[in-house]
Order: sequence, then structure tokens, then C-alpha cells
Amino acid sequence: MLAAILTLCLMGGIPDAVYLAHEVNVTFELNGSITERTTAVIIPLTGRGVQRYSTMSVAFRTGMEELEIVQAYAGHWRGGRGSSQATISTGPHRILSRTNRLESSLRETVILMPGLEVGDTVTVDIIRTIHSLPLSDVYSYSFFPALRDSVVRSVFRVHNDLNTQLISSEPGSSWEFLNLSPVPSHSLAESSSLMISIATGTPERLSAEASHSLDRPEHAGCSRLDEIVRTTNSDPGALRVWVAENINYTGADAGVWPGWSPRSPEETLEDGSGVCRDRAVLLTWLLRKAGYDAYPALATTNGETALVVDARSFDHMITVYRSPLDNSWIVLDPTPRGIPISAGASFGLRGCTFLPIVPGGTALQTIPLNGWNDTLNILISGEIDLEENLITGDLKASGYGVPLELITTLFTRSDPSNRNEMFRRFFGAAQCDSVFFDGEEVTVHGKWEVFRNSEYVLLPGLREISLPGSRIASLLLPAPPDSFLIDAPATEILRVSLSGFDTESRLPVLVNAPGYICSMDFEYGRLVYTETADVTNSNDDVLQTLLVRSATSARAVGLP
Repeated sequence: MLAAILTLCLMGGIPDAVYLAHEVNVTFELNGSITERTTAVIIPLTGRGVQRYSTMSVAFRTGMEELEIVQAYAGHWRGGRGSSQATISTGPHRILSRTNRLESSLRETVILMPGLEVGDTVTVDIIRTIHSLPLSDVYSYSFFPALRDSVVRSVFRVHNDLNTQLISSEPGSSWEFLNLSPVPSHSLAESSSLMISIATGTPERLSAEASHSLDRPEHAGCSRLDEIVRTTNSDPGALRVWVAENINYTGADAGVWPGWSPRSPEETLEDGSGVCRDRAVLLTWLLRKAGYDAYPALATTNGETALVVDARSFDHMITVYRSPLDNSWIVLDPTPRGIPISAGASFGLRGCTFLPIVPGGTALQTIPLNGWNDTLNILISGEIDLEENLITGDLKASGYGVPLELITTLFTRSDPSNRNEMFRRFFGAAQCDSVFFDGEEVTVHGKWEVFRNSEYVLLPGLREISLPGSRIASLLLPAPPDSFLIDAPATEILRVSLSGFDTESRLPVLVNAPGYICSMDFEYGRLVYTETADVTNSNDDVLQTLLVRSATSARAVGLP
């Protein structure tokens, strides 16, 4: 075995681990339950691999499914150590104490492998038995033959003696994959992104059956709905904010399917609390009272899902309504506080999948990544002190989309005693004396450093002034990747107006590159410069934009 490990390590790149065997069997039992049996033989090849497989967590929900660890042990390659049985414990999932997001029916079984080393062999055999499914009888399973590790052999089988009607992404009932690796230079370099998905129904069927479970006509009878609609002038964004700000996020086991079954709007309003499903249903009925065609929707917070799903494929619930203009879906997430009224949902949901819960059913939808008007406008008006190398003045920042969400979240979630320091760092100030925010524009009074020598003064630009800009510019070091998704996409515009410069100062020439412009001139005796950068994910030249923007010559003023 050790010789095999050394051979793998010497042949090109090294993944974290190699699966000598990986097998999943899904069986539709005669009693109506479904079992998922997973067996694996794994050899960790790196320290990261040891860390990952020393502690393994398997989540499940009580009342819906049972978990059995048939066997779990580590075989040690060094002589005299033999094998060690794993330590197994079960309790509330750790995410409960960390986020209070999911309900207490969520459990996890933790498998601890004592004394695991690089080259040891981990063997696990786990059976999950599913007795009931939430919201719908639709069941799905998605199998990935290769993830972060290399795989010598991987098998996925479906045992369907009951002849249950199945939808499958690939024909057949048994699939085998050999010699796969995520590392191109590795000997097992036949990398594969193939995913096998099976389901007992379509997303449309799941949508329709979930609607039958969730959409209760009696919920319309809540007397307080009309009052809330009046106070918000029937505005969808204002209704979303009202729910987010007035309903505390508190987990609860409610309904037939804990984690999915919502309480009625009346119960949620009476308690003043509820989790995402309760808020989504409440907002749905508020929107309907306001005249909108609204529905709750199952959603993921981790990007796109497989083409076939069941209710367990989603970890969040939101609200959607039909646009009166083009009948498209408009997404509202009533869970997060502190995001602007115009945002609708956190930009973190972009690219994620959602399924509207609609009578008659509908298909899976994806929140687009591109096409958003993400802008950040910053205006600094002040006076420069060339003796102290400081700019003193006011910074006013406004935006739309991601930048406004960042500013709003920063202001609403920071302790007032720390607010000046938070915004000092956010806008790159040397000193922050005061911060004021009216919901659309933040005003910061403070000081900003400039750098100079005997010939030039270097003025701060977007790279120094905005946190999004600084984080994006950091991608330039040590070398930019071929492609990436920007964590805070925006079109950024910085305009600075300064007194204190001699009008005989030598100004830099205009810089005009794809996605980037920087210009400087004197206006009524004040030095004014504008820097604009398009650093959105939709900008094909974003890499060139960042490279040009990292230069300093466009903001260097020559002293007379």
C-alpha cells in the first residue's frame, strides 16, 4: 500500500486524498422507505487531507430519516499500529449554535478518526434511511464521481425493484467511473465534471405539490395584513424591509416538516418572530394584499443546483412576485436586515437557484449574476495641507446594488461607538471625526493622507478610498488569475475637489483605457480629478482595468 501511495505522490500534482473505492447504492425499499448506502476507502495524501478525514460530519433530520454508521475505522500504514476504530457521536448540528438558521430537528453525526496520518487508510460505511420527505413525495439524489480528490474507482447504483418511475440525467441504473483526478498533471488525470442525477419527479411537480402544502387560503384572513400594507404604501421593497426589521429571526420546530412547514402570518405577527419560511409566507400574503401575484419560493444559498431536485436540495425560503411589466420573477428576501430597500435581496444570492411554489407548478429559476446596476459614487470636497500631507474635508458616498448594500450593512450593524473607526477603514481615511447616513448617502468628515516628495504629490484614488476597490486591487498580487468572479462588483466613480494647490502645478495627462478613465484639471482655482473604473463581472476587460488602475501616474501632481 505504501508503494502505491508513493507512486501517486511522484506522478505529477498531489490532491488532498485518493479514493481507492467509492460506492453509493440508492434502494427503493418494499416498505416505501429509501436507503442511501455510501462506502468509501480513502487515503489522505496531504496535511489538508488528514484534517478533512480526521473529522467527518454527516447531517440528517430527525423525524424524516435515520443514520447508521455500519463501520468506520483507520488502518495505519506504520508497522505495529494496526487499526483504530472511529469515535462516533451524534447531537444538534453545529450550525444551530453558530447561526440559529436551521431548526433543532437538524442533527449531525461526527466521525473522529484518532491518530490519522498521511498514508493511512480510512474506511467508512454509512446507511441513511429516508422515511418521509418534506412538502412533496419527490425524491432526488445527485452523485458526483469526482470532487476535490482523486478517485481510482467510483460506482453509483440505483436498485429500483418497485419500478418507481425515475427521471435520470443519464440512461441506465448503474454508473462506473475509473481514474479521475482534479489535478491536471496527476496520473489520474481524466478529470470529470459529470454528475448523475435521479429523481422521482420534476421540479414542476415539486413546485405544485409544495404549493398544495404551503398555500393556505385561510392565511388571507389575518386582520393585520391590511394595516401593514397601508403603512408601507403597498411598496414591495418597503414590505420586505418591514418584515425583515419587525420579525425577529428565531428558530422553531413547527408543522409536519420541521424546517420547511411555516406558521401562519397571524402566528408570525403575534409572536413577532420566525425563521425564513415564516417570513417568506408572511411577505407573500402582504404582497397579495397589495395586489401583487406573489408566492413563496424554495432557494439555495450556494449557487445552482442539479436539474432535478427535492425539497431537501434547498436551504432557504424567499418570496417572489411577477413583474407587472414583463411577467418576470422579482426576488425579495425578507430575512436579512440592513440591506437597502431597493436591493430586494442580498447580492450573495446572485447565481443561486430558486423554485417558486406555484399552483400547477413551475420550473427552476436562477437569479442572474450579471445585468445589475451596481454603482458607487464618491465625492470628496476639502483642502489639502502640503506641509502635513493631509486632505481635510467631507466624503459623500452613494450607490446602488452591491456598494449601497455594503454601506448600509456597515452602518446599521456596527456599534455606534465603533462606527467612526469602521468607516475610517472602509474609506481609507487617516482620521474619521463623524459619520451620518440617511439611507441613501453616507457622509464622512475626516482626513486622508497624501504622499509626496520634492517633485510630486500622489493623491489617493479609488484603490485607497473604497474597500471594494482595495479588495479587488489585491487580486493583482502576486499574479492575477485567468478568470475570477469579483466579490464586490461595481462601477466606481470618485470625484475629488481640493483647494490648496498652486494653479501652476503640473497635471498628469488623461488616462483612458477600456473600463478605466482618470482625468485632472483646475476648475475655479480648485484642483478637480475624476477616476472611473468598471470592475463588474460583466466587464470583459476587467483584468486590464485592474492593471491600469494599479498605476499611480494618473494621480501624481507635479509641484511648480
